[in-house]
Amino acid sequence: MKAELVRVGLYVASIEAGAGQENSIKLPEPAFAQMLSETAGTLAIDLYVFSPAEYEKKTGQLNAFRLRHGSWVKEPCPLPDILYDRCFYRTAEERMLCKAVLAAIREQKPVTMLNGSLPGKWEVYGTLRQDALLAPLLPSTTRLDRSDTLLRLLKSNNGELFLKPSAGMQGKGAIHLKHSPLTHEWVAAGRTGSNLPFRHRFNHYSSLSQWIIRFMGNASYIAQPYLQLTDPDGNPFDLRVLAQKNGKGRWGITGAAVRAGSSGTVTSNLHGGGKASRPSDYLSRLFGEAKAKRMMNKIIDASLRAAEKLENNYGRLAELGIDFGIEPDGRIWLLEVNSRPGRSSFRQSGDNQAERLSVELPLRYARLLTQRLNKPLIINDSATGRIQDCQVDKRIRSDNVQEVHP
Repeated sequence: MKAELVRVGLYVASIEAGAGQENSIKLPEPAFAQMLSETAGTLAIDLYVFSPAEYEKKTGQLNAFRLRHGSWVKEPCPLPDILYDRCFYRTAEERMLCKAVLAAIREQKPVTMLNGSLPGKWEVYGTLRQDALLAPLLPSTTRLDRSDTLLRLLKSNNGELFLKPSAGMQGKGAIHLKHSPLTHEWVAAGRTGSNLPFRHRFNHYSSLSQWIIRFMGNASYIAQPYLQLTDPDGNPFDLRVLAQKNGKGRWGITGAAVRAGSSGTVTSNLHGGGKASRPSDYLSRLFGEAKAKRMMNKIIDASLRAAEKLENNYGRLAELGIDFGIEPDGRIWLLEVNSRPGRSSFRQSGDNQAERLSVELPLRYARLLTQRLNKPLIINDSATGRIQDCQVDKRIRSDNVQEVHP
């Protein structure tokens, strides 16, 4: 029997006119959008891309972009059955516009959201620390909600802290603060909101404090101890795990990649110039093959448990990017969870299977959601994780399924 056509709208914050070719466009994630569209065609899914500008609120008409013979063509489209939110906001105004248009569409049609969202880092930290097995993996975290909090934390952490915006991503706005006992200087190094590196020196704490207040603006920030998450060459690195649901609503591990920055930088994300590689190769070089395998098993377990915990607290989710840091002695830290994870690390590390699955699985899950007709579907089965280069394809993970949210 022929599969029923499912309409999936890929929702982005903005679509810019492309340079050169007439009527060409510039998408926020062009390679991902193209792969998503090409894969959708093999699954009887009609996928198109649109931003708030493509929806006419007065008429309710949507003019979205479909991939036709390798080019994006703008044409009238019906409202989607499933909306895949990949909005990365650059300004508060852009955020408000995206949410307003989404609300208008949902008034016109009960569109189902493919991927839920998470609150800020502070709230996510509070949720994860309630889990007895995850709590030891979380760095001590404090919200910077008082003017005297920063100085108190610096004094209790030997004059060194790591600050990051609670709602930030891609390393933007991160700050490493350090006090030199020899020169008595304060050094602030990190990345601006535009992801440009900076390094400033201050002779007095009062000057540093004034600069931080201006830099943070109205953004909510959290503070953590500065962890030594570097390789023997001094290059910072972290490990990104992509957890996704499949076409049966089961959580699994699609893939993982190590992202290494250059010496002297405070972040390792790819948007800041980091390089990706396969975890088995990278960790085996640092810790030996046997220990690297044990570490990956622990990271996989923690990832699936975090997905379960967060979904139980914040409602149905489809995918999560979970970041881990590893100290030179092998201690593992769960650093961050992102509900709009990227995929470029798989392409850069050469993990073609993970890259393919990372695109295919959300579409298969979208089809499952349309079949449910908004009725809760309870699947209490095992979740199968697979990371080819970490040899976990055969591993079966139980009790990691939460497909109970409408």
